[in-house]
Amino acid sequence: MARIGALGDIPFFVSNKQIRTFNNMRWDSSARFATHNRHNRDALLEFTGINIDTISFTMNFSVNLGTNPMAELDKLWKAERRGDAMVLILGIKIIGSRQWVITRLSRTLDRFDNQGNLLAARVTVTLNSYSRR
Repeated sequence: MARIGALGDIPFFVSNKQIRTFNNMRWDSSARFATHNRHNRDALLEFTGINIDTISFTMNFSVNLGTNPMAELDKLWKAERRGDAMVLILGIKIIGSRQWVITRLSRTLDRFDNQGNLLAARVTVTLNSYSRR
């Protein structure tokens, strides 16, 4: 098994029996500024702080990749609903300076069998940086 990383207790890895990875990772950050209008002069821009960082990525689950798509979606849904604060690790590096929480899950249910079992799904996971301070 080749471990790629993890989001809390949700591992990312590949093996000869199972693929649990992500793609299209995007990390957004921004700063806040206030604009002060001044009479007959250019407006003055003032730095007021930073906004919360956001990371998003897509995961594909399929019985053909050795996963149970509904069980995987359920695991992510429970972490979102509980508000679990998790560390994001890629390789041996911790990503960001804080923990992350799942703030949005966008699921595409791709294929079902004739018994109604989910065979393949995609989910876009959105994380926000989280601090208890």
